[in-house]
Amino acid sequence: MKIKDIVTSEVTCVEVPSNRSDVLALIEKTGHYGFPVVKKGSKQLVGVVTKRDLLKSPDENQTALLMTRNPVTVSAEDDVKKAINIAIEKNIRRLPVVQGEDVIGIVTVADIIHKALGRLEVNDPVKPYVKRVLPAIWEKTPLKVAYDVMRLADARSMTVLNDEGRLSGIVTDEDLIKFGDVTFKDRPADIKASSESDWDWDSVAVLLIGKGELTFPNSTVGEVMTKEVVSVNELMPIGECARRMRKNNLDQLPVLSAQGNLVGMVYDVALLTAALKHVS
Repeated sequence: MKIKDIVTSEVTCVEVPSNRSDVLALIEKTGHYGFPVVKKGSKQLVGVVTKRDLLKSPDENQTALLMTRNPVTVSAEDDVKKAINIAIEKNIRRLPVVQGEDVIGIVTVADIIHKALGRLEVNDPVKPYVKRVLPAIWEKTPLKVAYDVMRLADARSMTVLNDEGRLSGIVTDEDLIKFGDVTFKDRPADIKASSESDWDWDSVAVLLIGKGELTFPNSTVGEVMTKEVVSVNELMPIGECARRMRKNNLDQLPVLSAQGNLVGMVYDVALLTAALKHVS
């Protein structure tokens, strides 16, 4: 199976120069959360920018400072296994597909799981791919606290528990970015200057810098989470799990035991190992 068999050829690109607002506008317009970055007026690839870049660097406004430069790429004639190996080794979710220096498409973890693995009748159970230690949060937690917990845990999603400790929903970083707002204001820097050549911590002149702040409304996780949770049983075949992800446009699913208890989460990236084994 070649990259050209699963590539998304109608790809939306972000041009540079541009800023955070331009990226957010594309996220709102397309529903996608990562884009190749190209030089203005061309398809020449210079980077990749994602929603996580926006969340991780609220101080930055320019796309050129937010994006990942010189991203790993593949060509349309490469084997799908090459993309799988890169995604696993580099821990990345999307690969620009290039011809020369120009972007001609993009292939994502979702493309691999949905279009490659989802087409196969793989009967191995989901169970070995379940992550059983996962972050959870109370449904009445403020959004700002939820964002900090997710950032510190380096998690892309969290299960949400109610007052009885039962699963009541799921909240993702995508949910948070929809409600977060970055404002920029000038504030004093930590460094002050008494002269152009003498920098210290006690001088009089104050250097003002532009500082971004990520703010959230006074809402709780329960107000923004997904309440109708799509789940899988830990004995479900991998191929069926991949198809369920595709049908519901999800990249993670809670996993239940035979008794209906929450036992963990299965992420599409975890299924890449299965895809590497079965895709030929």
